[in-house]
Amino acid sequence: MRGQRGIAFLVGLLPGLIGGLYLAWEVFPPPPGGSSPAELALPYQELWIVLAARADAVERDPAALRRRLEALALPDLPERLAALAERGLLENWPSGVVQDLARAAQALGAHSPALVVILATPVPTRMPPSPTLIPTPTAPPTATPTPLPSPAPIPTPTREPAPTSVEIPTVTPTRSEVPTAEQRPLCESSPLLRIRVFDPDGKERSGVRIWVSGPRGTETLLTGLKPGMGDGYADVRMEPQGTYRLGIEGPGPVLAEVTAQPCQLPHGPGGWTGWEVEVRLAR
Repeated sequence: MRGQRGIAFLVGLLPGLIGGLYLAWEVFPPPPGGSSPAELALPYQELWIVLAARADAVERDPAALRRRLEALALPDLPERLAALAERGLLENWPSGVVQDLARAAQALGAHSPALVVILATPVPTRMPPSPTLIPTPTAPPTATPTPLPSPAPIPTPTREPAPTSVEIPTVTPTRSEVPTAEQRPLCESSPLLRIRVFDPDGKERSGVRIWVSGPRGTETLLTGLKPGMGDGYADVRMEPQGTYRLGIEGPGPVLAEVTAQPCQLPHGPGGWTGWEVEVRLAR
């Protein structure tokens, strides 16, 4: 009896379920969604901007770039792109992505010294490693018979010429072929590593990449991103007791090594030593 009731229940349930699905999807379908890219969360909006800038680097179509980015409905779109390009530079994003963002910001009308510096810096390219040459074995030399020496004529003694004075040229010292650096400590509550880069003539140089190695790892700085501080200025926050090394990007020596050590401020509690480092580029 119970088995017959279960079968009857299933027989009644299946038509009702099928009929409900038909009504939900065919007769009364849900209205289409009205979502748009403007409703995305901030990280996904930034990803949208990066993808649009990368696409414009290939298409070179300002109208298509503006149409894609206007879908985000941002009121300050050019400034948002410029700020994202500067952030990518400070966070050491790939150079191609940073330059695509800067180029897209300029295409939308943004203007800032940082964009000029980013676009003026060449994008480094990776060179494939050169193949290692495998030495080929060389055949051992074949022994050849040595001819007997023939009698040589006895040389006639000749007078040696009198020695003459030879003028020795004076060697003039040349300028250094590597950058040089001078460093000065500063006692402050929050230590800061301030770097200024000058060309050989003593003029501040913008667009110079500097690597700084510290407790947080190695990061790349670019001079000129803070025009109010000077064209050759860059800085990085130091950690107490942290040791930092710096140099010009590329193969080259460490130009300076400094440590944030305890110091006494003139008024108030103890502080930490920040540093000012002046780098002079070689000719």
